Amino acid sequence: MPVPLRALPVPRLPVLSWRYFLDRRASPLPAVTDAGPVLPTTSGRAAIAIALKALGCGPGQRVLVPTYHCPTMVAPIVALGGTPVFYPINADGSARLDALEQLLKEGATAVIVPHYFGLPRPMRAIRALCDRYRAALIEDCAHAFFGRVDGRGIGAWGDFAIASLTKFFPVTEGGCLIRHHPEARDIKLGQRKHTVNLKVALDALELGVMHHRLAGLNVLLGGLVRAKHRRKGEPTQAHLAPVAPVDLPTATARAEADFAEQALPFRKIASAAWRIVKAGGTGRIVARRKANFNKLAKALAQLKGARPLVMQAGDDAAPYVFPLWVDEPERVYQAVRRSGVPVFRWDDRWPGTPELADDVGGAWSRHVFQIGCHQDLNAAELAWIVETLKQIIEEGVTPCAGS
Repeated sequence: MPVPLRALPVPRLPVLSWRYFLDRRASPLPAVTDAGPVLPTTSGRAAIAIALKALGCGPGQRVLVPTYHCPTMVAPIVALGGTPVFYPINADGSARLDALEQLLKEGATAVIVPHYFGLPRPMRAIRALCDRYRAALIEDCAHAFFGRVDGRGIGAWGDFAIASLTKFFPVTEGGCLIRHHPEARDIKLGQRKHTVNLKVALDALELGVMHHRLAGLNVLLGGLVRAKHRRKGEPTQAHLAPVAPVDLPTATARAEADFAEQALPFRKIASAAWRIVKAGGTGRIVARRKANFNKLAKALAQLKGARPLVMQAGDDAAPYVFPLWVDEPERVYQAVRRSGVPVFRWDDRWPGTPELADDVGGAWSRHVFQIGCHQDLNAAELAWIVETLKQIIEEGVTPCAGS
């Protein structure tokens, strides 16, 4: 009988460390914030909502979105009264241009085009289509804060570009909106309570201590952090239940509540989060993400029952995650999730997303595991991730809860 695995407390997203502040290397790649005027937001999905609102999205207006998506990409469209219309994607994650053009001919307010996994996708032809049919292009850089594509920096192709801070920086909230469109110059966001800044700063500090990245403070504050979590009984990833699918009326009601006029997406970012982002070096983020991505690709290339979608990050990318195709996802996904491996999957797409011909969106939503490769994973944690995936996928070992 195989020995059950025991979870290692691996950070799912970047966490605060002294190295973040001390390593001041500049990024060799342009950042999305270099692409144009920046409006800090509470999240990437908030940035989508603000862009759509600036475009006047409402009843009777269509917004084109890919079949492979997180529901938070679609929710702002529905909340504002617009209609999401789904387009297919190719096996490399790029938009199917013939299908996209046909949908644009039928009319669209905007097209949302993501750079999946932090690997920049071609944009020049899509920009030309949007210009031809007078649709706004929202370049979704939630996975790609740094990068270059078709000769331009990431975020420079869209009328708007959106990004997520929590995926690349050690903060617990934040996104940003890059505004090239003239309708977005005078956006006003609601205020936040001053106590929010303190909470955001303390949350970032707590995560750094929990993952032993802040020498000195780890000892000083570790006992307090552990006591807090014992008292509150907060669940860890090892105890997460599977995500239950929801029907369209439920998803719509949630979206309308989440993106109501005075809701969080239309309020200012906590200034503490933006200060933390600006205080750190970016060269380390880019270098380590590339290196971690390439290490995972090499280590998992011979994995039985799974295969990397991409074998190299490339010179123009700073990956968000490592995409792993798994042959029997339903057999192993919850086990991988419970193990503590930093893994995501977009199996809970927006209700009613169609299955289209010559489209990988549906298959990717089931088969592609997004494995963390962020800058705060060390060599031992990467090795543990690889070994855990091998044991679960190849050998059927069941992980035990806990850390």
